[in-house]
Amino acid sequence: MIASKKGICHLSMSEIKIPTSQTEIIEAIIIPKSSCYLIEIVYEKAEEITKKQQVAGVDLGVNNLIAVTTNQTGISPLLIKGRQLKAINTFYNKQRSYLQSQLKTNHNRCNSHRLKN
Repeated sequence: MIASKKGICHLSMSEIKIPTSQTEIIEAIIIPKSSCYLIEIVYEKAEEITKKQQVAGVDLGVNNLIAVTTNQTGISPLLIKGRQLKAINTFYNKQRSYLQSQLKTNHNRCNSHRLKN
């Protein structure tokens, strides 16, 4: 369990104290990484009600790079495709992989001026 007082999250059965701006913490998740630990603090935040305000929602993705919609009437949603950028990135990764494999087999090296460029 977690105790939270005065903006400090204290993990039980340890001396770990984490400063936070939240006072009502639900849980803390400790995720081991290769060289460190990542601590995620989960809390609830009340939803803010917007009255007569203009609000836009943005969704970032891969196939659809960006999707934007708003609560204003008369404005159509915006959708920008990302498949072209995805294809360029795939081609780049394949070319880089091919050049690296050629360097390793022919010259026993990992880097070259062509790869840097």
